[in-house]
Amino acid sequence: MPSSANERGYLHEQFRLFHTVDQNELNVDWHFHSFDKLVFFRSGRVEYAVESESFQLRPGDLLVISHGQLHRMRSWPDTPYERYILYLDSAYLSSIAPEAGGLNACFTLARKNGRSLLRFSDAERSMILSLLSRLEKALGSPSPYGDALAHALLTELMVMLCQVDFSQQTIPDTLQEDDKIAQALVYIQSHLGEDLSCAALASRLYMSRSSFQHRFKDATGYSPHAYIRLKRLLYASELLSDGEPAVQAGRKSGYTDHSAFCHAFTQQFGMSPSSFRPHSGLTGPEE
Repeated sequence: MPSSANERGYLHEQFRLFHTVDQNELNVDWHFHSFDKLVFFRSGRVEYAVESESFQLRPGDLLVISHGQLHRMRSWPDTPYERYILYLDSAYLSSIAPEAGGLNACFTLARKNGRSLLRFSDAERSMILSLLSRLEKALGSPSPYGDALAHALLTELMVMLCQVDFSQQTIPDTLQEDDKIAQALVYIQSHLGEDLSCAALASRLYMSRSSFQHRFKDATGYSPHAYIRLKRLLYASELLSDGEPAVQAGRKSGYTDHSAFCHAFTQQFGMSPSSFRPHSGLTGPEE
């Protein structure tokens, strides 16, 4: 596992829908996005990992993947791999129904509950599939009302997902999951500006430092240091995108030494914090 995952796919729109079918084997290594993503699985033999969780997907499964979350997938060619994938701009989602927490609330709840995969009833799966199918048709419609209809359908879908009670969801069978490390990941994400040394995290979990490091690497493919470094830099990039000055962005993301922050940021993103601009354009998914 490399010390730094790659960013894949760039979105310069409010949202984009892909409906793809692949017969070939796909093996996509750890990566992340600067946007939120939904994956609705239709058919195939696919393993998907998000952070420390790994799943064998079933038809009708929905993956809720927030921007900055590390994930990877593998499919086998014995069954066609069909899925709908939605790329979603987080700022756009948060601007709709802000009084209710925005339409990105489902991503926030998924992170908070440590859940990336949702399994619904037959009726709910049918409703999601219907909304995605209608959304696909609206986006391809020559009607001058096609765009308005697409936004309405997306809003309906996201409202449905924002109303899911994540705490009451049946926990899907995982191929591998370490509860202690899952707790660590949730804690890290909400304390990026604080002390996240191996010693501090291990103590918090009542583990030895060596055991924590070993189990963390087994669960995520990352050393704790490499994982925290990437998460801090991703958080800093969000702050910069929101207009935060570089010095403040570095400090809030856990860097007390500004020169060290600038060096690490430039290594990760290929540009200094002061010149950072989010990627533009769009590339489609392999996953």
